[in-house]
Formats: sequence, C-alpha cells, structure tokens
Amino acid sequence: MFRKALYNSPRLSIYSLKLYFTHRLKVLFYPFSKLFILHKGDDNMSKQQRLTNQQRLHIRKVEEKIRFMPFYVEEYVDDMLSGNCSPSTLLGYIHDYERFFQWLINERIVNVKEIIDIPLSTLETLSLKEANSFFSYLAYELELQDESINRKKSSLKSLFNFLTTRTEDEDGECYFYRNVMAKVKMAKRQETLDIRAERIGEKILHDNEIMKFIKFVEEDYSLKIENEKQKLAYFKRNKERDLAILSLLLASGLRVGELSNLRLSSINMTQRKLSVLRKGNKESIVYFRKFALSYLENYLKIREDRYKATLDNKALFVTMYQKKAHPLSIRAIQQLVMKYTKAFRDEALSPHKLRHSFATEFAKRNSMYDLMRQLGHSSTETSSLYINATDEQARFAIDRLDEK
Repeated sequence: MFRKALYNSPRLSIYSLKLYFTHRLKVLFYPFSKLFILHKGDDNMSKQQRLTNQQRLHIRKVEEKIRFMPFYVEEYVDDMLSGNCSPSTLLGYIHDYERFFQWLINERIVNVKEIIDIPLSTLETLSLKEANSFFSYLAYELELQDESINRKKSSLKSLFNFLTTRTEDEDGECYFYRNVMAKVKMAKRQETLDIRAERIGEKILHDNEIMKFIKFVEEDYSLKIENEKQKLAYFKRNKERDLAILSLLLASGLRVGELSNLRLSSINMTQRKLSVLRKGNKESIVYFRKFALSYLENYLKIREDRYKATLDNKALFVTMYQKKAHPLSIRAIQQLVMKYTKAFRDEALSPHKLRHSFATEFAKRNSMYDLMRQLGHSSTETSSLYINATDEQARFAIDRLDEK
C-alpha cells in the first residue's frame, strides 16, 4: 500500500522508498538512531552542556515520538535542532504534526494505517481546500481559538518550507516544490493596541496588589488551609521556596521556562542580577527588584538541608522526591502560581500573567528599550502593549487638560 502511494510521485519514488525503509530500520534499533546519537555524541558536547534539564527532557520526548513519524519529519527535526530551535518549541511542533497526520488518515486523504507510512506525495499533492478543511476541523470541531490555530499553521508552514527549500534527493533536487501551506492565511485579530493592552490588563496584579499578594502568601495563606492538615504541612515545607519563586517572577518578569532553568550559579545576590537562558539558547543578564532579595536569601538558607540538595543539584529551585532533590518542573511552577493566586482573589493567574504584571509596572517608569531588554523581546510591537495607555491612564490624561 505504501509503495503504491509513493509511486504517485515518479521522480521521488525510488529515493523515497530507500529513505522510508532506512527509517523503518532505525525504529527497530532505537535508541541507536541518528537523532539519539546527534544529541549524545562528542561532536555536540559543548551544546549538550548548555542544555537545561527541561530541554533534555523535551529532546527525549521528541526522540520517542519521532519513532512513529515519517522519515522526512526526522530529517526536519535534525535540521531544526542543528540550529537554534528550542526543544520545547520543536516538541510542540511534533504534537501538531501528529494531529495533522492522524487527520489525513481519518479523512482517508491518504490510504495508510500508520502515520509513519504517510508518503511525501501526500504532502506534495495536498490541495488548498484539504489544508483549509483541517484548520476548519480545529476551529469548529475541536473549538480551538484563532491564536492556537495560528500556532499550528506556523508549525506546518515550517515543515513544508523545509521540505520544499532545504531538502535534497539523490539528484540534488528538493523533495518537492509545491508548497500548499504557503497559500494558507493566518487569522488576524482585528483589534487596536489599546484593546490588546486592555485585554492584558484585565487579569494581572496592579500597583500595590503585587506586594499585597506576596504578603498574603507569607502571612495569611496558612489561615485559609488551617483545617487541611496535609495541605498545611506541604505549604510549611515549601513556604520559603514558593515565596522565592513568586517574588522573583514579580520582581524580574522572567518567563516560567527561564525561571525553571535557573541554576545556583545563575544568581548574583550582591548585584541582584540573573544569568538567564532566553529563547534560542541566548544568554542574557536580567536584574530583579529589591523586595525579592530577602525571600531568595531565606530560601537559600534552607535549600540544602530541607530538600537534601547535594553539590550535584545545580538547579536553583528544587523539590524532594524519594528523599532526593530534583529540579522543579515548569508544570509544578505553573500549578503553585495558580494555587496561590486563586486563593488570593478567587481567580487563578498563570506565571505569564505575573510576567505581565511586572511588565505593566516597569513600563510606567522606563523606556521601550529598557522594557525590551528586561523581558527579552525582539519586537517593539510586543513591548508596546505595556506602554500603551490603559483606560484609567487615558482618562487621567484627559482630566489633566481641565486642570487650571
């Protein structure tokens, strides 16, 4: 069946069959695959040393999933990882491809039973109508929002762009040249910067709420759970760590992944600065506000004894599992932030909302350039959301005109 599908594209048929069966053999002998060797070998040791625990975990998950993908997706992964693509971004792309390929099978656009057997010819001949049908399926059957659908469009555009511009068969030609995803339009939100800024401002901590929230966790949260012994015991064990995390997020504007990747060597308490690994494995220096300093100091005092953290435990924020210290995961940080914010004002906020909270306050007193540097933005459009006037600020600006 696979052979028949492949031969729909005569120029690619023999070469694609070779690649297909080579990939099948790699699956049989996993983990001795090209991808596994690529990220374990001596040639990549310097890059491997720079990878965080979370990134290594994501690479392992990519390695596991690639076993069930067509050969050309493995080539795409190799190409992306040899550049500056984040492993977490790539893992998200692989999830998108998995859903897309399964949809092709379910809709009988391709006559195979397994994703790994989907031939290049299916992507080469996919019509624009079929491509748009997939995105309609995401919108109307899965009820995904435009923002989520746009991300999936971007991931598929990336794969198709690779296949049509950066591949090479035995004749030195790209696998195919017809790129249907180049014709797919991205959904655009019809809103001004004012509206977008207002939307961001709806669910953040404003002004003195930031310190009120920290003080709530420090002094009042235990009263809310005093009748729940297990929760109270867990809170008391992790109180210093959790306060350090919350205060650092609100004092620096770090992304949750950046905070999760911090190591003991990343922090300079004297100068209140952090060495942060940004998107694309770019290192950057980030400063944090004074109020977080005491919470970090309190946590560092108890970190080693309470969490059994040895010299081998380089992660700044850890948890204890089976009497050993382990790096605190992104998911764990997200859950603790949502837990405390929900207790504070009956509405759970994500770590990204705490980042928005910091950015909004920072933007009131600093320039666009300073904000971009602090947040690690490469685009002024993103940073301008925090500088753009809110309703309250706009009203105040108008009222000033009536002052005598």
